[in-house]
Amino acid sequence: MFSLACAVLWVITASQSAWAQYRSTQWTADSALPDNRVRGVVLAPDGYIWIATLNGVARFDGIRFTVFDKSNTPSITSNRFVAMASGDGGDLWLPSEDRNLIRYHAGRFEPMMENVGLRPYSVTAVADDRHGSVWVDSDGKIYRWTPQLARFEKEAFNRDDTHFIPMWWEDTGFWAIRDGHLLCFTRGELRSYPLPKDMPPASILSAVVGRDGIVWIGMTDGRTGRLIDGTLVVNAGTVTTNFQNSTKNDWKVQVAQDFTRTLVFPSGGVDKDISYSVIVSDKKNNMWVGSEGEGLFRIQRQSINTLSSAQGLASDIAYPVMRSRSGDMWIGSWPAGLSRVHDGHITAFTKADGVPGLVTALGEDRSGKIWVGTLNGLRVYSGGRLTVPPGSPKEKLPDIQVIHQMRDGSMMLGTPKGIYLLAGANSHWLTTHDGLASDDVRAIFEDSRGDTWIGGYGGLTRMHNGVMTRWTEAQGLPSNSVDSVMEDSTGAIWVGTYDGGIGWLRNGRWVSFNKSSGLYDNGALQILEDAKERFWISSNRGIYRVSRKQLSDVADGREARVDSVAYGRADGMLSAECSGGFWPAGAKDAHGLLWFPTQKGVAIVDPVSIPVDEEPPRIVIESASVEHALQNAVNKVVLRPGQTNLEVQYTALSYSKPEQISFRYKLDGVDDNWQEVGHRRTAYYTLLPPGNYIFRVSARNSDGVVSLADGILPVTVIPPFYRRSWFLAIVFLAALFAVAIVWHYRVRRLKSANAAQQAFSRELIASQENERRRIAAELHDSLGQRLIIINNLALFLLRTKGKAPTEEDKHQTIEEIHTEATQAIEETRSISYALRPFQLDRLGLSKAIQALVKTVARASQIDLTAEIADIVDAFREELRINVYRIVQEALNNIVKHSDASRGMVTAEKTKSSVLLTISDNGKGLPSEPHGVTAGPGGFGLTGIRERATLLKGTLQIKSETGNGTLLVIHFPLETERVR
Repeated sequence: MFSLACAVLWVITASQSAWAQYRSTQWTADSALPDNRVRGVVLAPDGYIWIATLNGVARFDGIRFTVFDKSNTPSITSNRFVAMASGDGGDLWLPSEDRNLIRYHAGRFEPMMENVGLRPYSVTAVADDRHGSVWVDSDGKIYRWTPQLARFEKEAFNRDDTHFIPMWWEDTGFWAIRDGHLLCFTRGELRSYPLPKDMPPASILSAVVGRDGIVWIGMTDGRTGRLIDGTLVVNAGTVTTNFQNSTKNDWKVQVAQDFTRTLVFPSGGVDKDISYSVIVSDKKNNMWVGSEGEGLFRIQRQSINTLSSAQGLASDIAYPVMRSRSGDMWIGSWPAGLSRVHDGHITAFTKADGVPGLVTALGEDRSGKIWVGTLNGLRVYSGGRLTVPPGSPKEKLPDIQVIHQMRDGSMMLGTPKGIYLLAGANSHWLTTHDGLASDDVRAIFEDSRGDTWIGGYGGLTRMHNGVMTRWTEAQGLPSNSVDSVMEDSTGAIWVGTYDGGIGWLRNGRWVSFNKSSGLYDNGALQILEDAKERFWISSNRGIYRVSRKQLSDVADGREARVDSVAYGRADGMLSAECSGGFWPAGAKDAHGLLWFPTQKGVAIVDPVSIPVDEEPPRIVIESASVEHALQNAVNKVVLRPGQTNLEVQYTALSYSKPEQISFRYKLDGVDDNWQEVGHRRTAYYTLLPPGNYIFRVSARNSDGVVSLADGILPVTVIPPFYRRSWFLAIVFLAALFAVAIVWHYRVRRLKSANAAQQAFSRELIASQENERRRIAAELHDSLGQRLIIINNLALFLLRTKGKAPTEEDKHQTIEEIHTEATQAIEETRSISYALRPFQLDRLGLSKAIQALVKTVARASQIDLTAEIADIVDAFREELRINVYRIVQEALNNIVKHSDASRGMVTAEKTKSSVLLTISDNGKGLPSEPHGVTAGPGGFGLTGIRERATLLKGTLQIKSETGNGTLLVIHFPLETERVR
């Protein structure tokens, strides 16, 4: 049987006014609204939306609710607000169920008491005239707020016999009965309506006035009616009236018997209704609806319309969408089959009409035949019938994902296993072995130059004059999973990928754009260009729009990110998940409308009718927190010593697509460049150095319009006391003083050291002169005299004149010469020993010291002992005399000055040092030991200290009066001697 003809005429025209639909966005208590019962909505001059509920009042920026209630605002005595009105200068007036009146003024909530002309806790309702004037009902009388006097003044029309009652619909006004008339005060005017003669005043329970000026009356017997020309027209049930808005002609308002109002408007092809208590319109013509139990709604013109099975499609899960040369739109859908949209009529083709399976690809040949690829074979639509194309292979082809006719007339059938080229007897396969980048072919496109582009899950291939060029990620392709190929109006080639964003082949190189570049999603199942050179891209998360010019600016570095405008369910799509992977995954129709397949029908976008938000977003810095503590003022933030964490909360007041506003911020003096933070509305800084800074934040709406002025917040980080100028000055002066002291001490030390060096030099020279004098004296007085005697005795033996010496005399003379010569030799040895002990060279250092100790012990009758380790190799040969002289000088001091009876010399050797100790049990050293007399060949403790320094040793002297003296000298061994 032939296809089912859809009886629904679906008219698609360039003008969308005939099929205007609206979408609503809802916020409830689950979205942080204080309560689902909304009693007031005000669009304040500061750009915020304020919502009064039965559980507090909230300030709304389109994303976040900031709630004020008893828990955080002491001036609020009850969270149950019954209405809200806006006054002069952006003031808010909020009566609560406890009859208290709260005024929000200059950022503060304050209760209205006797000082403003009202009895406390007497206000039952509030009303305004939308021009800043405010009235309240207090104790049944109407008072008007007088800003000049900052108080409420009673209206002149009040009388003692007139008691005003709040109207049923919140914040609309007040009513009363007087002299057989119904008095209604609304929108700043008092009007009098004569009551029907058969209507007792006591029978009126309530009254309201609609936007159209019609008075509605509720009776004590449960009836309701409208007062028209003095006659009560009783309502038989719910009354439907036109919504009073010039741009919403197709909207209705239903008023029930209990005055409950319901707004009815077209949405998604059906009527949607919201029971409401208050409704206001913003300057973008968005409607904000406060409901009684369902929260807050924003109603906007629907940007996207959807064609689904409800309008006659074969089924809802759409995949390939193609425009034929005749202007018809063809849609392959699952599970039912194929649909054609022709002149507003939808014709559906199913299995009964010859569709063999799930439709996966659509194509058209030059003769106008429609080729249909399915999971179960190939068909051609021509002459109202679906048939198997001639020349089809006998064997079952893999799933056909793409259909494209080449210039020579052959048909390319893209499958998961390559391309089957249907060309009669020359039919054959093209695979990666023939040069394709991928066998899994997903898109085939022929550009204006005649090149064929083949995209698939494996890369991209271009066929140019029979030559194939391949690109993969290794050659710069955004991703190997290519879902779409497109040529823009300038002839440039773009690719869309499943998970890598989009790519632009520019000057032979690929330029990639993804989420990090500002794209809404990394998926690009299809790319379509509108008349304004904007790209519309489908993805698994919805449809998004980017500007080609901005993409070029980002590629050239003129901009950091591209702005993406996203569309989804809130914009009219039945499903935000678009379909892809089967070609073509979207098409532009003859009217310029863009058709995208989704998992619930076809989303149709009219780029011309979608408004562009050209109003710059208004930046507001809402609050700042230091160490997670909220600061009271937001005109300046101060971080005190020890406070290291700063958070700044900011927002942008724009309500068409607030969730798509992007931000950037910087802290002058800290950040060199702007930080692009996307949709985040909080800035974080830690460990700021002391100083004064300026925090700046800028916003850009979804259409790329930038805020006119940055939000600015001065930030001061106070340094700790040790980093303040006065402390640094003190530290500097103290440092100078310390340097002066150290310098003075150093000079004194240098002078002292210089004096000691000079004294040492003088002592050294004196010691040398004394040593020379001593040696000279000994040579002269001792050795010289003995040589003279020997000389004289020799002359005596040689005497030839006079009496000749007898043999006895000669023998005696020779004996005397022998004696004198022997003594001369001993004295020569003594002098030589004083100059350098011969034991040092013959016996070594250790035995020389032991011999020295024994010699001194015998000469002094002091009990001296020695424990000397083998230290011969611990010192170089030329330095050993210094160790010997140190021991010699120390023993000399013990003998001459200590009055000791015992003494001891020890020398210990370790792997890295030699420890020499010399001790006695004498009377100890005086307080100034430097004057201890030097012994032969030395010059006291000064000589010991200098010789120890020469050997890089350290000298320690421990002495107490009456308890002896201990000299400890530590000699480090030279490196080569340690080894």
